[in-house]
Amino acid sequence: MNHEPSPARIVETDVPARLDRLPWAGFHWLVVVALGITWILDGLEVTLAGSVAPALRESPTLRFTASDVGLANSAYLAGAVLGALFFGWLTDRMGRKKLFTITLLIYLSATAGTALTWDLPSFALMRFLTGAGIGGEYSAINSGHHRPRDHFPAPPPARKPSMADHARPCRTGRSDRGGH
Repeated sequence: MNHEPSPARIVETDVPARLDRLPWAGFHWLVVVALGITWILDGLEVTLAGSVAPALRESPTLRFTASDVGLANSAYLAGAVLGALFFGWLTDRMGRKKLFTITLLIYLSATAGTALTWDLPSFALMRFLTGAGIGGEYSAINSGHHRPRDHFPAPPPARKPSMADHARPCRTGRSDRGGH
């Protein structure tokens, strides 16, 4: 009795093409609004960070230097990049809708947590998590829309060569595989 596993069945779909054929519906508006919220939050975040930098330097409690403010801004940027990479990977496994909600909660919690910080390490950590939330939102919303395989047709399936490919005569009497 042969107990070898059967080969896995590969199912191919063309979801982006199907979505393009569907009429504009509520789902499309949901995606557009969610992406717009992400862009607005990111723009607001960057604007607010730039606006409060002088206040952070003058704060009697925090007393940040210009270097401290730069470090906090770098923590935000690192969080956005690493959040996009990590949550993009996780989105492929858990789904876009769930990850968008999770990353939005991370963003909101970390933003509120930023107001409760007491020193540079806690402030930088909250800025990192805020960036991770924003980066995660971008990847959760954009996942699946910018993959090359979704925009370019698949190459035709390879065909197996036959004997006729190697033994075809040509009018000049030269071989197909050589000669000029």
